[in-house]
Amino acid sequence: MQLRTVLPHSLKKTSAASLMAVLALSSTGLLQPGYAQIKAAPPAPAKVSQPVDVNKQTQPTASEATPSQIPAETWRKNAPKVPPPREFKLPTPQVYTLDNGLKVELVEDHRFPFITLELGIKCGSTIEPREKLGLADMTSDMLLEGTKTRTSKQISEDVDFIGGGIRAGSDYDYSMLLASSLSKYTDRMFDVFCDVLLNPTFPEDELTLKKTNLVEELAMRRAQPGFLVGERFAKVVFGTHPYSEVAPTPTTVKAITRDDLEKFHHNNFIPNNSILVVVGDFDSAKLKDLIASKFGKWQAGSVTSAQEPQLPIQHGRHIYLVNRPGSAQSSIRIGNTSISRKDPNFFPMLVANQILGGAAQARLFLNIREQKGYTYGAYSHVDARKEPGAFAALADVRTEVTAPSLEEFFYELDRLRNVKPSAKELNDAKNYLAGSFQLSLETQAGLAQKLLDASLYELPDDYLQTYADKVMAVNADDVRKIARKMIDYDNLVIAVVGDAAKIEKDLEYFGPVDVYDTKGKLSDDWGKQPKPGS
Repeated sequence: MQLRTVLPHSLKKTSAASLMAVLALSSTGLLQPGYAQIKAAPPAPAKVSQPVDVNKQTQPTASEATPSQIPAETWRKNAPKVPPPREFKLPTPQVYTLDNGLKVELVEDHRFPFITLELGIKCGSTIEPREKLGLADMTSDMLLEGTKTRTSKQISEDVDFIGGGIRAGSDYDYSMLLASSLSKYTDRMFDVFCDVLLNPTFPEDELTLKKTNLVEELAMRRAQPGFLVGERFAKVVFGTHPYSEVAPTPTTVKAITRDDLEKFHHNNFIPNNSILVVVGDFDSAKLKDLIASKFGKWQAGSVTSAQEPQLPIQHGRHIYLVNRPGSAQSSIRIGNTSISRKDPNFFPMLVANQILGGAAQARLFLNIREQKGYTYGAYSHVDARKEPGAFAALADVRTEVTAPSLEEFFYELDRLRNVKPSAKELNDAKNYLAGSFQLSLETQAGLAQKLLDASLYELPDDYLQTYADKVMAVNADDVRKIARKMIDYDNLVIAVVGDAAKIEKDLEYFGPVDVYDTKGKLSDDWGKQPKPGS
């Protein structure tokens, strides 16, 4: 999702470090009660000085010696033990629905004078016309460019005055409007928030500028190997499904009109297809009245739905090579379709991915970077969406080691499918996932986002409370079982971006190779024919 943020004018010329510090403070601290407090210790009683014999050399005893003075340094032999995840007590949200169908979730947090609002709408790029790719994100982005009573500058100034921020954006399945401010200005924040949501005017001059900028941005993206490998991988894995589109094209962007924005907003930005989450310093009774007054007149509508095509079935391994002459590196992405967010196998797959390539201590990184030195980093990820997303392992490697790197990828994928992880690998992965999830809930914005995600994906009511428990319940057999099920080892999609003249022959060892140019077209110079799903 691309999010557009309106920041206070006073911050626009500050340094990056200062800006990050301000943004970090604005999200506000820990949700867990009883967080650590630093207290000054009383001064130690003064010791009486004793005469020192300078001619007498003494050695410190074991109890007096610092770690570096102990010859064996036995303290280094055992790493600190990681405790199990602490019990997580999520504040119970107040959940209710307005007469127009808007679902509302409220969580009071009075430790900081701050409030966070997040609105999710169940519409994204999957429902936009193929000839108007980019329409959903453009609609969200243009919300902040003017309303019936405010210009874009006035929106920025109003948000600036109350010490807040507001941003909007969309992805494949959802669109969002997010805001935050000091809680003393809750009424003013809601005024701006609802005005932007309900009364956008989509100014023609602002739309023209955004379209021009986006077309130039798309040209810059196409020069990046990371974009090219992601595009080719998605095209093959998802076929004609909307998930196959990683970005609009200049042609579709230029085709978007102001009328298109108004129509998309009117048809899809409706309360009975939306969820509002508010976390912060407020009185629930008063806030409910405010929400009713601001959102109560929002008119319900008919929910747009689309029947998505079936994903293509891959037959055998196939290499899709994007020719980028002169590349010093090859960008590699290997994988296949994966799972949806609601899939019961989500947690085992999450742990399996963490062991394979989720961090710097994972297998791919330790093998391809640390042992072989082929890359700065090798990773994997699982993209679980409303419908099944993709699993992929990826790295940027030196051109001359493209083929050896593929061998190591296949080795690690096969090992995950057939060899149980060690107890240490399993525990490290689970502790990291459970711990990082709980940390993500420590701020108002983090908690609001997780609550919104759970509602948008229609996850169980106890999803956040039981997340850590479900992660910790995954065992070695679960990891191997899900790896065998979800990693289609014999039918993997292999996308590579690099200098075809140097690597194409070596890639043929792994399977048939189709060569494309950087515009996404099959290259006739290489005499290749497109395969099903390409």
